[in-house]
Amino acid sequence: MVEEEYFWGVQLDAKTKEIEWNPEKNFPKEEKEDGMPIPRHSLMIKQAILSHEAAEGEMAVIEAEAVGYAQSNIKTLISVLVQGKDHQRSLDLVFHDAPVKLRLIKGSGPVHLVGAHGVAYRYMGEDDSSDDEDGMGEEMDDEDDEEVEDVKPPTKKIKKEEPPAKGSPAKRGGKK
Repeated sequence: MVEEEYFWGVQLDAKTKEIEWNPEKNFPKEEKEDGMPIPRHSLMIKQAILSHEAAEGEMAVIEAEAVGYAQSNIKTLISVLVQGKDHQRSLDLVFHDAPVKLRLIKGSGPVHLVGAHGVAYRYMGEDDSSDDEDGMGEEMDDEDDEEVEDVKPPTKKIKKEEPPAKGSPAKRGGKK
């Protein structure tokens, strides 16, 4: 498998309130031929920045819409920015399935979204178990086995002597 990452960025503003990220739009899955690499795309959004051009006190609200588990449609807010107070937000969002729609649902921005477009290429007939060409997969399996062995409880229990209780005659040195 070959993996590549490319810088990605988009601007949402009064003219462009919505964008759709869909890298497979022009290359439908049905048209892929034998021997051709199968790309798997992902979008990583790392930062949302409200531009200095936004009016003082303006609030910008950004929403993402994507396909979730079991093909459910997920629509949620990903950032709320306020000029003069909170103009930049670190995000850690990864979208593995296209399309992803990003909208500026409040404010006029401009808001810049910055991240990376990842592409992993897998060739037809490539075995899933041999993801690592250098044999790292086998080493990982050995490490996992060692971790399991480390968490086993001890088989022999050692009985500790209990210290005498407070106020016992042994601790005070006998009767008074």
